[in-house]
Amino acid sequence: MPPTSTVAPTPIRPVPTVTPTEAPASVTITILYDNNEHDERLTTAWGFSCLVEGPEKTILFDTGGDSATLLSNMRTLGIDPRDVDVVVISHVHGDHVGGLAGFLEENHAVTVYLPQSLPDSIKGATRRAGAEVVEVHDPVEICEHVYSTGELGDWIKEQSLVIETARGLVVITGCAHPGVVNIVRRAKELTGEGVYLVLGGFHLGGTGAAEIATIVEDFQQLGVQKVAPCHCSGDVARRLFEEAYRENFTPAGVGCRLEVRD
Repeated sequence: MPPTSTVAPTPIRPVPTVTPTEAPASVTITILYDNNEHDERLTTAWGFSCLVEGPEKTILFDTGGDSATLLSNMRTLGIDPRDVDVVVISHVHGDHVGGLAGFLEENHAVTVYLPQSLPDSIKGATRRAGAEVVEVHDPVEICEHVYSTGELGDWIKEQSLVIETARGLVVITGCAHPGVVNIVRRAKELTGEGVYLVLGGFHLGGTGAAEIATIVEDFQQLGVQKVAPCHCSGDVARRLFEEAYRENFTPAGVGCRLEVRD
């Protein structure tokens, strides 16, 4: 029978007990679902999903808007859904959770970290599919060197992923509804470490250039070394980040693979 109970998450440690050199020597992030092109073999669609490899567990962060596109792109990239150990869903919107049910038909032997604020219908369907569910409100440790920020925001609550690497933190955002700068600050507060890379949706598609320029400055003042905005970041934001970060900017899209090495 599928499990029906909710697993109690492990509270995050405010300051890590390991040094950055003990983090994974290599972390690879592959974008599986995005509305920006990168690999012409893959299908683009509105939404976001990426795969994180290198830490203790292989993590699927968000599932895009539909499982057909997600699974097709995974097959093209030679990625087996059965190799995924953990699924993390950032927030309730369909372009991030829409592929979850279909993915679980391919691999239900996973632990799924869902924001506590998600509707009971999504939580229940995930349990009935056979997955283990962790409801997230406060920051939690997902596996060694990988954390959830916990739910941030008021109207749309959202969690982001924080990964300790030998180069510093990698922060992955789904849509950044709580504000991408707020998410970066939370990551630094939780770990006490510097931020090497911020990747994902920055939610700046309808934001004016002047406000975006301020956000770029905030990133630089926070010490963010590299950026890879995609999904809902918007063309203006991508251009302004590229102008500011130059070679430390990645024009991320579906099929883009970023490797963080010691």
